[in-house]
Amino acid sequence: MSQIDQKKALRKLKKEKVMKLSELAPLFGSRMEVSRKAKEGVIQSLGSGFYASVDVDPFLASLIVVAKYYPQTVISNRTALHIYGLSQDYIQSIDIDIERNKSLRNNLLKVHRVPKANLIGITTFKYQGNKIQIYELERTLAEAYRIDPAGSYFYMALKRYLKLGKINTEKIISYDKKLKTKVMFHLQQ
Repeated sequence: MSQIDQKKALRKLKKEKVMKLSELAPLFGSRMEVSRKAKEGVIQSLGSGFYASVDVDPFLASLIVVAKYYPQTVISNRTALHIYGLSQDYIQSIDIDIERNKSLRNNLLKVHRVPKANLIGITTFKYQGNKIQIYELERTLAEAYRIDPAGSYFYMALKRYLKLGKINTEKIISYDKKLKTKVMFHLQQ
């Protein structure tokens, strides 16, 4: 591969931020060359056949993979809590929700199959300049309750939510009713 071709391929990856191996291999000449570039640190491997430009944070790159290649999913659970600043968890794989009757496997993702009725409160959120599909803040608070009902994890998320100062009791009550959670009860304590 010539230096000119390599620079073109790197510019394309930098512009796209993330790409599949099947998209990169033709640009670099082969799958083996993509693997070599990752080992050299010229590009970064995210795993599961996805690569990112070295100037993109791996967590952000994984979120971009979800937005770009899995638009039918919703970022959820601990990942959503982390994005909103309601937890400080280290995120190893991106939590996503999909309809219970669908299937998806990828090592970058922690897939939660949920009833269609629970896929509510979905919004498009701009995170570090990139649009992602995620649950609304109050819906994410309900996620914290579902992870750890009335436990320390939930209370920490609730405390951080209160610090944001944008309490939307109508949405909380609505999600409590639909998801059978008790966020509002604990908020009033």
